Amino acid sequence: MDAKKFGKKIKIARIEQDMTQDQLAGAIQTKQKSISSYETGAAFPSLETLEKLSHALKKPISYFFDEPQ
Repeated sequence: MDAKKFGKKIKIARIEQDMTQDQLAGAIQTKQKSISSYETGAAFPSLETLEKLSHALKKPISYFFDEPQ
């Protein structure tokens, strides 16, 4: 999976939930800088963090990996 596409999905889901990066970071107990890194494609979250993101953003984990047809 392309890191930038993965990050874009996180950003879209965050915006759909009307959350800032700070709010999402607080919800999953990480730093805003980490959220920024995920959204820009500079870093991938760990599996544990991905599970937290999935829960906080109300999306199944598969959402982050699904490629549009």
